[in-house]
Amino acid sequence: MNFSFRMLVVDKSHCKLGASGGNSVNMKDEEKRHCAKLSLRRNYIENAEEILQDFSCLTWLCLSANALKKIPKALVGLSHLKHFYVSNNKIELIENLENCHELETLDLRHNQLQEISGVAHLTKLNSLSVSGNKISDINSESLPTDEIVFLGLYGNLILDFQKIVSVVGNMKKLSKLFIGANPFCNNLPLKSTFNISVSIDHLKNGAKRVKCDDAPLNLSKVIEILRSECPSLTNLDNNIVKSP
Repeated sequence: MNFSFRMLVVDKSHCKLGASGGNSVNMKDEEKRHCAKLSLRRNYIENAEEILQDFSCLTWLCLSANALKKIPKALVGLSHLKHFYVSNNKIELIENLENCHELETLDLRHNQLQEISGVAHLTKLNSLSVSGNKISDINSESLPTDEIVFLGLYGNLILDFQKIVSVVGNMKKLSKLFIGANPFCNNLPLKSTFNISVSIDHLKNGAKRVKCDDAPLNLSKVIEILRSECPSLTNLDNNIVKSP
């Protein structure tokens, strides 16, 4: 992409674009093509297809706090996009990101997701937040694990702590992790003691066995287990994780 010309930063937040029935940001086509950063936050937008037409050079896009039920198909044409924020909508499926190979940040907090899919090919992704959804299961096959530094899973429906351990064990650069307020910890924040009893028998490629039989899974034990699988972890739900 040629950035020899001046790229534009456009903030159209709080403009009630969707509420007024409008599908335009009132920009010339040339301005749209030269726009690198666009914020359409809190606009009551239900369909962003027409609004996003001709924004072919976007590297940063915010569609948070609207009324979207789907990720717009227009993103298929945004091959330069690096940061995409679409939290606080009604999205049920992660889709239309197949050409967003440059994506580094994906914020899908507080939507209606039931699974993580459609992101495994995003090999440059280093920040993924799906906190506040309805996700009950996770696995490494559905995630791009190589570059992830931040992973937000807080406030979902995850029952099996072992699934989180398995996923984290494949993220060699993971530094910050949010997993509290899931059923496996009885919806208590990680700063409180987990008042459940679990049994973890985690084997990966013949690696060491981690067990916690019939014992309360408190914060210290959670950190111990996760650090044994992911030594790069330094922050767990805003609790500083110290090196052993």
